[in-house]
Amino acid sequence: MGAVFTVTRNLRFADCDPAGIAFYPRLLEHVNNVVEDWFAGPLDCSFHELHFVRERGVPTVEIQVKFLRPGALGDAIDWRLTVKTLSRASMTLSIIGAHENGKDMLRAEPTLVHSNFTLDPPRAESFPDDLREKIAAFRAAPSASP
Repeated sequence: MGAVFTVTRNLRFADCDPAGIAFYPRLLEHVNNVVEDWFAGPLDCSFHELHFVRERGVPTVEIQVKFLRPGALGDAIDWRLTVKTLSRASMTLSIIGAHENGKDMLRAEPTLVHSNFTLDPPRAESFPDDLREKIAAFRAAPSASP
């Protein structure tokens, strides 16, 4: 099994509707924030460096999300990220947000494509070796076939 990136975040007032329940678009922002933290942390390539120095990006081209339980104002959510698939220029991540009691609140699988932003329009481009190596360390073990 590969490494797992984890971060804990509390659901804030701004994340919730008037009833105090987490609003689903804000949870997708949390998913994106986890990806950004992963790049800045263990991948050692902040979005600032990626976008403004390397002139590259990793736009999300597809995302599958399952909302399993509601989140509420003040809940501490443990976010776990692994790499489900990694190809030449794209990767699909597995991101799970779980309540402190360990019960999953949300499961997301965003697919990101490494893109050259100096081109018009931007186009997919292979991950550079330094980044690919760090990403690969988070690749989850393949699932057993039934």
